[in-house]
Amino acid sequence: MLSRRRLLSAAAASSALYFGSGSGVSQAADDYPNRLIRLIVGYATGGNVDVPARLFAPELQRILGAPLIIENRPGASGVTAAEAVARMAPDGYNIIWATSASHSVSVVAMAPLPFDPVKDFAPITLISEDPNVIVASSDFPAADSIDAFLAYVKAHPGTAIGTAGPATSGRFAVELMRPKIGVNLTVVPYKSTGPLLTDLAGHHIPLGITGASTAVPFIKDRTIRAIAMTSLKRSQVLPDVPTFDETVSKGFDAVAWSALFAPPEPIIAKLNAAMKEAAQVPAIRQWFEQSGLEVPMSSPEELTSFMKADIEKWVQVAKDNNLKIDMQ
Repeated sequence: MLSRRRLLSAAAASSALYFGSGSGVSQAADDYPNRLIRLIVGYATGGNVDVPARLFAPELQRILGAPLIIENRPGASGVTAAEAVARMAPDGYNIIWATSASHSVSVVAMAPLPFDPVKDFAPITLISEDPNVIVASSDFPAADSIDAFLAYVKAHPGTAIGTAGPATSGRFAVELMRPKIGVNLTVVPYKSTGPLLTDLAGHHIPLGITGASTAVPFIKDRTIRAIAMTSLKRSQVLPDVPTFDETVSKGFDAVAWSALFAPPEPIIAKLNAAMKEAAQVPAIRQWFEQSGLEVPMSSPEELTSFMKADIEKWVQVAKDNNLKIDMQ
């Protein structure tokens, strides 16, 4: 079970939605898998989404007893891959390693989507959560505490804060933050995390917000400084960095996440069990722990509830702030 508070009271969807009924469906599930499985990743090879997928791939192949390959289809923050998978046969042989960008934030940032993240996919499991961290260049004068940060941005309205892209949870976290801190920050959307961290390290932008998993190496070597986490609890790899939840606004929560989905099919339980078994492999556990990623490994029903709540939150944030996202 997931430990996050927002899932404790989530209503489970009907299992019939995912597992179907009838002897034909049962036979298909019993025989699965008996041929090549394609794991679609909507990001480039070697990126922070692709790397964990490649850690899991050989373990899933071992557990399921069938060949499994990764197919990278980068583009539009994962939406290109998600659109393709939504149109594939619902037979369990095409699954997608999706993210909050493609299946939650995109509902606002790229509306209308060419697919429905809830209706066009069967949820398998929530894989990981990557808390966003507000970071600063090493010469930023107010990175010692959240109070110092708040005092500075209030005294300097319009201070620039970089994000890893327009359709990211970090970008939307800034909007969620605005009414909490009572000041506007000037958002500078980068094309990806790499250029943002490079500019922070080079003192070209004072503030940034991005996933902790990619920022940790820069924080550890003091190239940049961490100010606050946007998750409900502190990061296991940055335990001294406070959260907005504990200091500024109770319940403040804005994390990036990854999850496994497939076109609706009757074999979700088998894939869910395989992912949970693979997640216990020591090398995989070590990689996630060192990256600071939470690994909930949810049930399909919990993932549905989690995703619906995440979508509803960002839709409301966009509405409250009259937010229009420029994807260029």
